[in-house]
Amino acid sequence: MNKSIFPNLFTGANLAFGVIGITFSAQGNFTAAAVCVFLSLLADGCDGRVARALGVSGPMGRELDSLADVVGFGVAPAFMLFARELTEYGWLGYVPLLVFSVLGAFRLARFNIMADDVHGYFLGLPIPAAGCMAAAYVLSGIHIPAWLLMIAMIVVGYLMVSNVHHPDFKGKGADPVHMPALLIVAVLAVIALVLDWHSWPVLIFSLYAVFGICNTVITLIKQ
Repeated sequence: MNKSIFPNLFTGANLAFGVIGITFSAQGNFTAAAVCVFLSLLADGCDGRVARALGVSGPMGRELDSLADVVGFGVAPAFMLFARELTEYGWLGYVPLLVFSVLGAFRLARFNIMADDVHGYFLGLPIPAAGCMAAAYVLSGIHIPAWLLMIAMIVVGYLMVSNVHHPDFKGKGADPVHMPALLIVAVLAVIALVLDWHSWPVLIFSLYAVFGICNTVITLIKQ
């Protein structure tokens, strides 16, 4: 029996949840669409672990995983935000939708070709974090102005293909953790929670992105 079928089932579930999430967004059920993003995250977290446990990791699984990720964490969340808040803005609404989705695909392609060279951190914001940031925003029930949402989607898209280092939580990181970066994140968290405590789900992912930016900038300054 080909044991690779087991991790591939999880990867297929990641892709399937992405497709289902898109259909939910098209029907206006944005809560269900956001839940599908987190279900994609769950499936995505299982496929690699199962593959390593069974000793069937390989290039096929890596490529399939990226194809699933671009749907589950790129296209599906971007379309969810577009369908929920940006459809009335015509072609302008398509700009952040396309930037988020396309740059997410570029991020995954770069990750694959640099997988053997980058260790101890993620180069650019991981696409699961970007997708879950969008899903958390929807589930939190908060709303920001449409123009700000457009800018945020474009910025997140850029961060995915940037050279910013983000922690990979796989042991000792390649970059030092700077206390000023942690302090900035803590202050921003307190301010955001005071303004609207409902924003806490979004903060989990957005402050991860902010920490990566601050920590990378401080590292560059100290070099």
